[in-house]
Amino acid sequence: MKLIDRYEARNPEDTEQIAKALITYLKPNDVVLLKGELGSGKTFLVKAICRLWHTDQPAVSPTFTIINQYSGTQPVNHIDLYRIEDPLELDNLGWEEVLYTGAVTFIEWPELIENRLDDFFEIKIDMQNDKRIFSFFKRSKQKSP
Repeated sequence: MKLIDRYEARNPEDTEQIAKALITYLKPNDVVLLKGELGSGKTFLVKAICRLWHTDQPAVSPTFTIINQYSGTQPVNHIDLYRIEDPLELDNLGWEEVLYTGAVTFIEWPELIENRLDDFFEIKIDMQNDKRIFSFFKRSKQKSP
């Protein structure tokens, strides 16, 4: 795991600026795993990125729909696996089918699938008193022969 950058946010405007910085790294078919406790700002960050990419509709939390897809300057998939507990249920979602369609895919609560991905970004959000620390990593896994 390679740390690419680290950002600090004390308010929503700071998070908007972080979104601007992050999209400079992202390209079609990238997968971004979002990690952080409830209320850390995962969905807020995706909403900010969608605004910057002028998606066809405002991003909303996919907690109940599981997968939201948006068209825009850069298409976005937003997946939330918070309610998924069983890997079999995960397999029935069709999540892999949306990964490489030209969109950038953001996945909240990715623990069930990260071992199934080879290359991805990871954003870890740590809440510390009055600020949030966004650590941005690039992860590559070797495929087994």
